[in-house]
Amino acid sequence: MFGRMKAEPILRLRSACPVEEAIEALTTATDETQAVRWMEFPAAVLVFVVVSGDPRSGAFYVLDRRSGTWLWVDFEDEQYGGYGIGDFEVLVREHDFLSLVERPGLLRGGLGWLLQPGKPAEMVGENKCSIQGTC
Repeated sequence: MFGRMKAEPILRLRSACPVEEAIEALTTATDETQAVRWMEFPAAVLVFVVVSGDPRSGAFYVLDRRSGTWLWVDFEDEQYGGYGIGDFEVLVREHDFLSLVERPGLLRGGLGWLLQPGKPAEMVGENKCSIQGTC
């Protein structure tokens, strides 16, 4: 589960939009999903949403507060039906995902990242670098 990931912009809001309003706009845009977990940071908000009645249908979204852009986080791990709340907990506790969320500009680079348990996030592409700055 997890591994290689990319983030794609899906929705643009005004940059000073209150968090509650931004989350409401996201859930409306994603077919009336429900935000079941979120974490706020100075530069970003991480939200985990699920389809009502299907606790294994979850998806991850990051709001870049500076640009007012919601990014959909997609993993190449064959979890096509979605994720559960337990998966959210594993992602934020055992992977270096939050270091990327806290700096959402890193997610928008287009090359993608590799997330492995207990290791720093690693950029995937020609100029591979870890989140710790080693290339």
